[in-house]
Amino acid sequence: LIPVPLTTDTLLSDWPAANSAPAPRRAPPVDAEILRTMKKVGFIGYAPNPRTRLRNQIPYRLKESDSEFDSFSQVTESPIGREEEPHLHMVSKKYRKVTIKYSKLGLEDFDFKHYNKTLFAGLEPHIPNAYCNCMIQVLYFLEPVRCLIQNHLCQKEFCLACELGFLFHMLDLSRGDPCQGSNFLRAFRTIPEASALGLILADSDEASGKGNLARLIQRWNR
Repeated sequence: LIPVPLTTDTLLSDWPAANSAPAPRRAPPVDAEILRTMKKVGFIGYAPNPRTRLRNQIPYRLKESDSEFDSFSQVTESPIGREEEPHLHMVSKKYRKVTIKYSKLGLEDFDFKHYNKTLFAGLEPHIPNAYCNCMIQVLYFLEPVRCLIQNHLCQKEFCLACELGFLFHMLDLSRGDPCQGSNFLRAFRTIPEASALGLILADSDEASGKGNLARLIQRWNR
Protein backbone atom coordinates (compact mmCIF):
# COMPACT_ATOMS: atom_id res chain seq x y z
CA LEU A 1 0.00 0.00 0.00
CA ILE A 2 2.95 2.35 0.63
CA PRO A 3 5.05 2.83 -2.55
CA VAL A 4 8.81 2.46 -2.21
CA PRO A 5 10.52 5.69 -3.32
CA LEU A 6 12.84 5.38 -6.31
CA THR A 7 16.41 5.93 -5.13
CA THR A 8 19.91 5.55 -6.45
CA ASP A 9 21.36 4.90 -2.97
CA THR A 10 22.44 1.42 -1.92
CA LEU A 11 19.69 -0.45 -0.13
CA LEU A 12 20.23 -2.41 3.08
CA SER A 13 19.05 -5.56 1.28
CA ASP A 14 21.75 -5.26 -1.43
CA TRP A 15 24.13 -7.84 0.00
CA PRO A 16 27.30 -8.59 -1.93
CA ALA A 17 27.37 -12.09 -3.43
CA ALA A 18 30.32 -13.07 -1.21
CA ASN A 19 28.19 -12.55 1.93
CA SER A 20 25.15 -14.54 0.83
CA ALA A 21 24.58 -18.19 0.04
CA PRO A 22 21.33 -19.95 -0.83
CA ALA A 23 20.37 -22.58 1.77
CA PRO A 24 17.29 -24.51 0.56
CA ARG A 25 15.59 -27.04 2.79
CA ARG A 26 16.62 -30.47 1.55
CA ALA A 27 13.94 -32.98 0.64
CA PRO A 28 13.83 -35.99 2.97
CA PRO A 29 15.32 -39.17 1.48
CA VAL A 30 12.88 -41.49 -0.30
CA ASP A 31 11.95 -44.54 1.77
CA ALA A 32 14.09 -47.54 0.76
CA GLU A 33 10.97 -49.74 0.60
CA ILE A 34 9.44 -47.39 -2.01
CA LEU A 35 12.59 -47.58 -4.17
CA ARG A 36 12.67 -51.36 -3.83
CA THR A 37 9.05 -51.93 -4.93
CA MET A 38 8.84 -49.15 -7.56
CA LYS A 39 7.84 -50.08 -11.10
CA LYS A 40 8.56 -47.63 -13.91
CA VAL A 41 6.20 -46.84 -16.76
CA GLY A 42 8.10 -44.55 -19.10
CA PHE A 43 9.73 -41.97 -16.84
CA ILE A 44 7.13 -42.24 -14.03
CA GLY A 45 7.63 -44.60 -11.08
CA TYR A 46 4.74 -46.26 -9.22
CA ALA A 47 5.06 -47.88 -5.79
CA PRO A 48 2.60 -48.92 -3.05
CA ASN A 49 2.51 -46.80 0.10
CA PRO A 50 4.64 -48.63 2.73
CA ARG A 51 2.53 -46.98 5.52
CA THR A 52 5.61 -46.00 7.54
CA ARG A 53 4.09 -42.58 8.36
CA LEU A 54 0.70 -41.60 9.67
CA ARG A 55 -1.70 -39.64 7.48
CA ASN A 56 -0.92 -35.87 7.63
CA GLN A 57 2.31 -36.55 9.54
CA ILE A 58 4.96 -33.90 8.88
CA PRO A 59 8.43 -35.37 8.30
CA TYR A 60 10.30 -32.21 9.34
CA ARG A 61 10.94 -30.89 12.83
CA LEU A 62 9.13 -27.60 12.76
CA LYS A 63 9.30 -26.62 16.45
CA GLU A 64 10.95 -23.23 15.91
CA SER A 65 9.09 -22.35 12.73
CA ASP A 66 5.75 -23.45 14.25
CA SER A 67 6.00 -21.04 17.17
CA GLU A 68 7.10 -18.23 14.84
CA PHE A 69 4.26 -18.95 12.40
CA ASP A 70 1.55 -19.26 15.05
CA SER A 71 2.49 -15.97 16.68
CA PHE A 72 1.63 -14.12 13.45
CA SER A 73 -1.47 -16.02 12.32
CA GLN A 74 -3.38 -17.17 15.34
CA VAL A 75 -6.94 -18.13 14.49
CA THR A 76 -9.29 -17.64 17.40
CA GLU A 77 -12.13 -19.97 18.20
CA SER A 78 -14.89 -20.34 15.62
CA PRO A 79 -17.59 -17.63 15.71
CA ILE A 80 -20.19 -20.37 16.25
CA GLY A 81 -17.89 -22.58 18.33
CA ARG A 82 -16.58 -26.10 17.89
CA GLU A 83 -15.36 -28.87 20.16
CA GLU A 84 -11.72 -29.96 20.09
CA GLU A 85 -11.42 -33.56 18.98
CA PRO A 86 -8.94 -35.69 20.97
CA HIS A 87 -7.03 -36.96 17.92
CA LEU A 88 -6.22 -33.47 16.60
CA HIS A 89 -2.95 -33.28 18.55
CA MET A 90 -1.51 -35.66 15.92
CA VAL A 91 -2.03 -33.07 13.15
CA SER A 92 -0.15 -29.77 13.06
CA LYS A 93 -2.47 -26.85 13.87
CA LYS A 94 -2.20 -25.22 10.46
CA TYR A 95 -3.35 -28.42 8.72
CA ARG A 96 -6.31 -29.25 10.98
CA LYS A 97 -9.79 -29.41 9.52
CA VAL A 98 -12.13 -26.65 10.64
CA THR A 99 -15.65 -27.99 11.21
CA ILE A 100 -18.44 -25.51 10.51
CA LYS A 101 -21.39 -25.70 12.88
CA TYR A 102 -24.43 -24.30 11.14
CA SER A 103 -27.20 -22.42 12.88
CA LYS A 104 -30.84 -22.38 11.72
CA LEU A 105 -29.94 -19.87 9.00
CA GLY A 106 -27.28 -22.19 7.54
CA LEU A 107 -24.45 -20.62 5.55
CA GLU A 108 -25.98 -17.15 5.72
CA ASP A 109 -25.21 -16.95 9.44
CA PHE A 110 -21.58 -18.10 9.28
CA ASP A 111 -18.73 -15.58 9.12
CA PHE A 112 -16.36 -17.05 6.53
CA LYS A 113 -14.25 -13.87 6.63
CA HIS A 114 -13.17 -14.92 10.11
CA TYR A 115 -11.08 -17.66 8.50
CA ASN A 116 -10.47 -16.26 5.03
CA LYS A 117 -9.35 -12.64 4.99
CA THR A 118 -8.15 -12.90 1.36
CA LEU A 119 -10.05 -12.48 -1.92
CA PHE A 120 -9.41 -16.11 -2.88
CA ALA A 121 -12.62 -18.14 -2.88
CA GLY A 122 -13.07 -21.63 -1.48
CA LEU A 123 -15.45 -24.37 -2.63
CA GLU A 124 -18.10 -25.79 -0.31
CA PRO A 125 -17.45 -29.40 0.76
CA HIS A 126 -21.01 -30.20 1.90
CA ILE A 127 -22.29 -31.45 -1.48
CA PRO A 128 -22.02 -34.90 -3.12
CA ASN A 129 -18.64 -35.74 -4.71
CA ALA A 130 -16.97 -32.66 -3.23
CA TYR A 131 -13.65 -34.56 -3.23
CA CYS A 132 -13.24 -32.99 -6.71
CA ASN A 133 -12.83 -29.52 -5.16
CA CYS A 134 -9.07 -29.80 -4.67
CA MET A 135 -8.35 -30.47 -8.37
CA ILE A 136 -10.87 -27.83 -9.48
CA GLN A 137 -8.86 -25.30 -7.45
CA VAL A 138 -5.60 -26.52 -9.03
CA LEU A 139 -7.05 -26.12 -12.56
CA TYR A 140 -8.38 -22.65 -11.68
CA PHE A 141 -4.88 -21.42 -10.82
CA LEU A 142 -3.36 -22.77 -14.07
CA GLU A 143 -3.84 -19.61 -16.15
CA PRO A 144 -3.66 -21.18 -19.66
CA VAL A 145 -6.25 -23.79 -18.62
CA ARG A 146 -8.49 -21.20 -16.98
CA CYS A 147 -8.40 -18.89 -20.03
CA LEU A 148 -9.12 -21.78 -22.41
CA ILE A 149 -12.06 -23.03 -20.30
CA GLN A 150 -13.55 -19.55 -19.84
CA ASN A 151 -13.46 -18.93 -23.61
CA HIS A 152 -15.34 -22.16 -24.34
CA LEU A 153 -19.00 -22.07 -25.37
CA CYS A 154 -21.14 -24.80 -26.91
CA GLN A 155 -24.74 -26.03 -27.09
CA LYS A 156 -24.36 -29.36 -25.26
CA GLU A 157 -26.69 -29.80 -22.29
CA PHE A 158 -24.09 -31.36 -19.97
CA CYS A 159 -20.70 -29.98 -21.04
CA LEU A 160 -17.90 -30.21 -18.48
CA ALA A 161 -16.00 -27.30 -20.04
CA CYS A 162 -19.07 -25.01 -20.02
CA GLU A 163 -19.87 -25.81 -16.39
CA LEU A 164 -16.23 -25.49 -15.31
CA GLY A 165 -16.01 -22.12 -17.08
CA PHE A 166 -19.12 -20.96 -15.20
CA LEU A 167 -17.61 -22.13 -11.90
CA PHE A 168 -14.34 -20.32 -12.67
CA HIS A 169 -16.36 -17.18 -13.44
CA MET A 170 -18.07 -17.45 -10.03
CA LEU A 171 -14.67 -17.87 -8.33
CA ASP A 172 -13.49 -14.69 -10.11
CA LEU A 173 -16.47 -12.69 -8.85
CA SER A 174 -16.87 -14.07 -5.33
CA ARG A 175 -14.15 -11.94 -3.64
CA GLY A 176 -13.48 -14.47 -0.88
CA ASP A 177 -16.96 -15.92 -0.36
CA PRO A 178 -17.26 -19.71 -0.86
CA CYS A 179 -18.76 -21.08 -4.09
CA GLN A 180 -20.58 -24.31 -4.90
CA GLY A 181 -19.52 -26.64 -7.71
CA SER A 182 -23.02 -28.19 -7.92
CA ASN A 183 -23.62 -27.51 -11.64
CA PHE A 184 -20.23 -28.90 -12.67
CA LEU A 185 -20.62 -31.98 -10.44
CA ARG A 186 -24.12 -32.61 -11.83
CA ALA A 187 -22.70 -32.61 -15.38
CA PHE A 188 -19.81 -34.77 -14.18
CA ARG A 189 -22.22 -37.43 -12.86
CA THR A 190 -23.82 -37.79 -16.33
CA ILE A 191 -20.57 -38.93 -18.00
CA PRO A 192 -20.44 -42.71 -18.59
CA GLU A 193 -16.64 -42.84 -18.23
CA ALA A 194 -16.84 -41.29 -14.76
CA SER A 195 -19.25 -44.01 -13.63
CA ALA A 196 -17.13 -46.74 -15.23
CA LEU A 197 -14.04 -45.56 -13.32
CA GLY A 198 -15.99 -45.48 -10.06
CA LEU A 199 -15.62 -41.69 -9.69
CA ILE A 200 -19.22 -41.13 -8.58
CA LEU A 201 -19.43 -41.64 -4.83
CA ALA A 202 -22.73 -42.43 -3.17
CA ASP A 203 -23.69 -40.28 -0.16
CA SER A 204 -23.31 -43.29 2.14
CA ASP A 205 -19.75 -43.94 0.88
CA GLU A 206 -18.74 -40.33 1.52
CA ALA A 207 -20.33 -40.26 4.99
CA SER A 208 -18.69 -43.52 6.05
CA GLY A 209 -15.33 -42.66 4.51
CA LYS A 210 -15.25 -45.86 2.43
CA GLY A 211 -13.92 -44.15 -0.70
CA ASN A 212 -10.14 -44.01 -1.16
CA LEU A 213 -10.03 -40.28 -1.90
CA ALA A 214 -6.33 -40.18 -2.80
CA ARG A 215 -6.81 -42.79 -5.51
CA LEU A 216 -10.14 -41.32 -6.62
CA ILE A 217 -8.70 -37.87 -7.29
CA GLN A 218 -5.82 -39.38 -9.28
CA ARG A 219 -8.30 -41.18 -11.54
CA TRP A 220 -10.40 -38.00 -11.75
CA ASN A 221 -7.36 -36.03 -12.92
CA ARG A 222 -6.47 -38.62 -15.58
